[in-house]
Amino acid sequence: MKITLFLTGLLILTSCGPTKELVETPPPAPEEVVVEVEAPKPAEPRFLMSNIMSLERTTVKNIMGEPSLKRVEKEAEVWLYDNQFCNAHVYFYEDDNSDLRVEYVETNEEKNLENLNGQRADFCISTFLQD
Repeated sequence: MKITLFLTGLLILTSCGPTKELVETPPPAPEEVVVEVEAPKPAEPRFLMSNIMSLERTTVKNIMGEPSLKRVEKEAEVWLYDNQFCNAHVYFYEDDNSDLRVEYVETNEEKNLENLNGQRADFCISTFLQD
């Protein structure tokens, strides 16, 4: 009988204890997944700047077309090629036979040529090739 009384008292005490309120919590937000996409690598340039070095004016004109501007400096003739991608200055100097040949090419203002891994000049020259 003592045991029954003890168990009944214990049952009464546990049922009178503090109650826990149920709180609804929203489900955790999904984790943001960041996917890094590697930018596509540009194709190799169709033409290398070194390919026009030492060429005569007629050959350069056949390859690159008519320049936007021609100017004569002290010892050189300079042709300017200009498009939406870049500017290229092609410098012709007289060789030993008095023929004007390409000795120097400078490209600048690469407007839409980015991430070209050091090949900007080659890509710039490639934009002027005649089809």
